[in-house]
Amino acid sequence: MTFSIKQKLIISLIVAVLAAAILVGSISQWIARDLVKENMEELQLPSLLKQVGNRVDREASVMLTVAHSIASNPDILAWSSSGADSAGERRLLGYLNNIVGFNDLTVASFVDRNTYKYWNQDGFLRVLKDDEFDGWFFAYKNSGEPISLSLYNEPGQGYRLFANYQQVNGRGMSGVAKSVDELLGIINAVKIAQTGFVFLVDGSGTIIAHPNTELLGKAKLASISDSNTAGQLLNRQGFAMATSDSAGDTQLFASTYVEKAGWYVVAQVPEHELYASLDAGSRQIIIWALIIAGAFAFIGIWLAGTLTKPLESLADVFQQLGRGQGDLRSRIPMPEQKEIARLVEGFNNFIDHLHGTISQVAKTSHALKTSAEDVALQSHQTENSTKSQRDQTLQAAAALTEMGSTVNEVAQSATHAAQNANLATTNSAHGREITQRAVHAINGLSEQIQDVSRVIQSLDEHTAAIGGILDTIRGISEQTNLLALNAAIEAARAGDHGRGFSVVADEVRTLAQRAAQATDEIQVKIDKFQQDSKSAVSQMESSRARTTDVVTATTEIDKLLQDIAEEIAHINDVNTQVATATEEQATVVEDINRNINDISASSEETLNATQILVNVSDKLDELAQELASEVSRFKL
Repeated sequence: MTFSIKQKLIISLIVAVLAAAILVGSISQWIARDLVKENMEELQLPSLLKQVGNRVDREASVMLTVAHSIASNPDILAWSSSGADSAGERRLLGYLNNIVGFNDLTVASFVDRNTYKYWNQDGFLRVLKDDEFDGWFFAYKNSGEPISLSLYNEPGQGYRLFANYQQVNGRGMSGVAKSVDELLGIINAVKIAQTGFVFLVDGSGTIIAHPNTELLGKAKLASISDSNTAGQLLNRQGFAMATSDSAGDTQLFASTYVEKAGWYVVAQVPEHELYASLDAGSRQIIIWALIIAGAFAFIGIWLAGTLTKPLESLADVFQQLGRGQGDLRSRIPMPEQKEIARLVEGFNNFIDHLHGTISQVAKTSHALKTSAEDVALQSHQTENSTKSQRDQTLQAAAALTEMGSTVNEVAQSATHAAQNANLATTNSAHGREITQRAVHAINGLSEQIQDVSRVIQSLDEHTAAIGGILDTIRGISEQTNLLALNAAIEAARAGDHGRGFSVVADEVRTLAQRAAQATDEIQVKIDKFQQDSKSAVSQMESSRARTTDVVTATTEIDKLLQDIAEEIAHINDVNTQVATATEEQATVVEDINRNINDISASSEETLNATQILVNVSDKLDELAQELASEVSRFKL
């Protein structure tokens, strides 16, 4: 789409005004956004968190001071160490009740760290035991920490804040507690932007005071932000700030460390709320930019009309000149405006120069037409000669191509034969290696068979020796049996005095009989083992004879493979010579074929160039005729 000068002026003016308004507004927004962020990071949030932290610190300090005064009270310590009589207990209860009332507490207690007796303002409760219910006391006692602040949810009482103090090297320990309602009142009184708020977390990140009471003692700071944000905030700094997108909306978090309590005051506010007023200002800037652009549009229309009116008058004159049948004798009258007068003067001078040029073109167009006809005639003759040369070259190239294919086939066949011969040589060499390894393996097997045979023969000799030993054992058992029988006879003669000896003799005879039976069984097994060993020796000798025959046959195969390898090597040399000769012949044929193809390609290029020349000459003739026709239209 093409715009007129008037339209371009109007569009340029509107775009420039809009761009300037948007640029200024954007820079203003950017600067204002930085100022708001800097003010929030360096002034408002640090100051706000510091104020809340100071109030929380005061509350924690008061509770810890009260707990310290109870645990360190010399009268209470002396009473507890002397046996804790009832009169002193009444004084203790009155003292604890006064502390509860004066400091607005819910609980004030004292514990003897040595006897584990536990009192609060209502009286003696119990002796603490290291169980699930009272385990907190022993964990705190063994921690070695003098102070402790914790949040505890008592059934029916709700969440209460406990402050404890103990004499690490003494016997006094106390605790005070109050409802978290006061802490909630402190943090609920703080509002940031529209929905921002503050809350408290302990040193581990557990929420101990929050506008949403369902989170107390359960949720972690990382669960409502993310682990990276929580790590940046819980670093014991005077002030820390981070952002998190875990809730689907960018949230700004800031924290300050309450050193006395070991807690953190944390602020949370949606980031977009900090810039809500700036966003409203941006909309107003856009509206005003559109209003200003509309006003300048009307000014641009008026200004463009004033500037382009003389040009439109000049365009009307050009159109009238263009409808004048190419009469180069026409001239434009000189206007009054200086700028337009310079333009008209230049146009009239151009027409004078164009009149002279067209007159010269008319004189030379006839000569050009004659020369173009001669060039066309010569081009057609050259085209016919080039076609004849191209046909002859193509026939020669085809013959050489066929010859080259035949030579290449011969060369490929020789090459394949040489490759196959090389492969056969490799295979025969591999076969010889295998047979040689087989010979070595069979020789080794024969030697192992001889070794096994010798071992079996030695084992047979040892078993024969064992048989002799068994004969000796058999004789000993028979003598023992006779001696036991004689002993039994003598015991029978002795009557009651020899009855015990008779029992022993019977046992000895029984053992001798069992030894004889075991000796017979061993003798049977040894006889069987000797028979098997003799059979194994016979089979080993047979196997060794067979391995000798296999070695002889394998050696003959190795000799035959060596003869085959020598014959294949001879064939391989012949094939290599044939392949080399045919490859050289193929190279020569390819060179000749390439030269013929180059000649053919040159002929084709010459023919193409000749055809182009014919077309150009024909076109030149047509253009010369058209030029003469066009020149004839002008009135000179």
